[in-house]
Amino acid sequence: MSTKSNKLLHGWTIISHPSYQIFSNKNAYVIIDEDHDVVLRFSLQESEIEILGGSWNLNYKINLGFKTIKILNAPEE
Repeated sequence: MSTKSNKLLHGWTIISHPSYQIFSNKNAYVIIDEDHDVVLRFSLQESEIEILGGSWNLNYKINLGFKTIKILNAPEE
């Protein structure tokens, strides 16, 4: 699976499939898939992340040391 990286506030980075779109409002983010469904909603602070919601089968990793969020799901073919 190919991925893309997007820089976020406070030095955080999101890594996801290139077809996913990221929208932000201040420190809150929404990631939307190719079907316009919400994959993940979250907010960031300097040293914390709050997951506000996500799709039922979402798989992701959060690395606090590198400040990365990696979405492991690939879009359905």
